[in-house]
Amino acid sequence: MESPVSGAVGWTVIGYVVIVGVGRVLLTRDTVIDQLVNRAVLWFLIGLVLYRCTPTASVSSVLNQLALGCVVMLCMHLYGLARLGESGADPEVTWRRQRVYCGVAVLSTMVTMLAGPFAGRAGRLVEHNLNWGGLVFWTANSAPLIATMLVFTRLCIRELRVENPRPLAKALYLLMILDFVPIYVDAVLCAGEVNFGWQLRYPHIVRVEIAFTIIGTVATTLVAGPMVGHLLAQFGWDGDGRICRRLQPLWRDVTAAVPEIVLAPPPGRLNRRDSTARLLRVTVEIRDALLHLGPYLPTNTAHSDGAGCGIEVYAGGLASAIHARKAGLPPTDSEPRPQTFLNAQDFDTELRQLLALARVWPAARPGVVTDGR
Repeated sequence: MESPVSGAVGWTVIGYVVIVGVGRVLLTRDTVIDQLVNRAVLWFLIGLVLYRCTPTASVSSVLNQLALGCVVMLCMHLYGLARLGESGADPEVTWRRQRVYCGVAVLSTMVTMLAGPFAGRAGRLVEHNLNWGGLVFWTANSAPLIATMLVFTRLCIRELRVENPRPLAKALYLLMILDFVPIYVDAVLCAGEVNFGWQLRYPHIVRVEIAFTIIGTVATTLVAGPMVGHLLAQFGWDGDGRICRRLQPLWRDVTAAVPEIVLAPPPGRLNRRDSTARLLRVTVEIRDALLHLGPYLPTNTAHSDGAGCGIEVYAGGLASAIHARKAGLPPTDSEPRPQTFLNAQDFDTELRQLLALARVWPAARPGVVTDGR
C-alpha cells in the first residue's frame, strides 16, 4: 500500500525539520535537554527521509523496517526527556540512561528486521497475524511507543496538576498530550482489528507513518520556540533587546562622559540570556553614570522627581552636566547631593524611570558631543 502522506507534504515537512534542526544545532545546544531534543529531531528527520524512499508500506521492506527503527529511536529520546527529572539533571546519569534507551531502540529494530519477513510471509497484514513473526514484530515495534506515550502523558498530567501553573506552560503540556492522540487512536484501532476483525482503510504500518509524521511535526514546532528566542535575542528583537535599543542613545551619551564605568562584555558565544544580561548591564551603567554626573548638574535639576515636566528639566540639566564634565569644568557643587530621580527601590521602577528619561533625551541632547561613540 502506498503512503497516504503525499510527496509534497512529506518533502515540505522534511525541509521544515531541516531548518529547525540546523537552527537548534547552531543556537540551542548548551544543556543536556537541548542535546537530547536535537538528537530526537535528527532521528525524526532520518525517519522521514526513509519513509520518502520507501515506495510501499510493507513489513518486508528493509527501508520501512529502518524507518520503524527511527520511530522507536525518536520515542526513546522522548522517553529520556520524560525521565530526565528522575536523574536529578545529572548529565552523567542522564547520558548513561539514554545509552540504555538507545540500546533498547537498536534491539527493537533488529528484532523488527528479523521478524518482519516471517510476519509478511503469512500473506496477511501484520496486525492480523497471530504467528510468532507477527506477534514479535508487533511487540518489538509497539512496546517502546506505548511506554513513551504513558510516561509522557503521566508527566504532562502531573505538571498540569501543579498549583497555579503558568499559562504558557499549561498550554505546552496540553499540546504535548494532544500530540500523542494519534498513538492512542492507533492502539484502539489495532485492538479492534485483532479482536473484532475490523477492516480499515489504512493498516497499522501505514498508521504508524501518519502518527510519526504528525507527532514529529508538532514536537518540532514546539522545540523551535527556543531557537526563535535565540534569533530574536541575537538581533535584539526580543523584549529586553527592544528596551536596550530604546536606552542606547542615553547610554551612549552618559557613558561617553564617564567611560571608566563601562563594563567589558563577557566573552563567549551568544545565548538566550544575553539580551537580559545586556539590559542589566546597560541599566547599571546608566545609573552609575548619572551618579558620577550628579555633582555637575545645575542646582535646579538635581532634585527633579522625574515626573511630568520635571523629567524634561532633568534631561536638560543632564545634557549640561555631560558637556561640563567632558569639557573638564569643575563640578557645580563639591558636596554629594541626593537625586530624587535615582531613588527607585526596585529594578522595574528604576527601568521605568530610565525609559521615561530616554523618551525625552533626544530633545535635550542636541548640544551633547559623544566623540563618535
